[in-house]
Amino acid sequence: MYIKLFLIFIAYSLLTEISAFIIGVLLRINTFPIYNTWNLMNHFFYLFFFLHLLQNSLKRKILKFIIGIYAVFTAVVISFYVDFLSKFLSINSVIGSILIVISIMIYFSELLQSDEILNLKKSIYFWISLGVLLFNIGFIPVYIIAEFIVFGGVFKIITFFLNLLMISCFVTGFIVSKKEYN
Repeated sequence: MYIKLFLIFIAYSLLTEISAFIIGVLLRINTFPIYNTWNLMNHFFYLFFFLHLLQNSLKRKILKFIIGIYAVFTAVVISFYVDFLSKFLSINSVIGSILIVISIMIYFSELLQSDEILNLKKSIYFWISLGVLLFNIGFIPVYIIAEFIVFGGVFKIITFFLNLLMISCFVTGFIVSKKEYN
């Protein structure tokens, strides 16, 4: 079930990129609403994705609390500080990425305490986690630095390579994972 949702989310991400390219580059229309919506969906999707992978009730409660705090934070930022339609939700992007890293660490800590660690490379969830973790760990400092300098070629190149790294993990997971471990 979670893999089907993951694939739907990947398809949604692809459609977002295609539509944003058409709207932004070809039609020269503001794409902030498209990317802000995707950004929020991305963070909430992965937070809930890792929540549903957790078995430990305490860790689930911690992650639910994190999701609740992020939801309130997002509502406050959109309501009072950033115009959703004309500015990028940059603080949400950084905070959301940090929370995703924390949720993956919680998931990994649970994996380390279980027998699943013995067949880790055969689990698609491990590969998805690894890809998302590597992307976000690389993205956070690059994005923060890019906020202080002009977003340009270097930022786009690094983001491109982080995306390739993440996608490579996803593809590897789909190739080497075994159904009985998922």
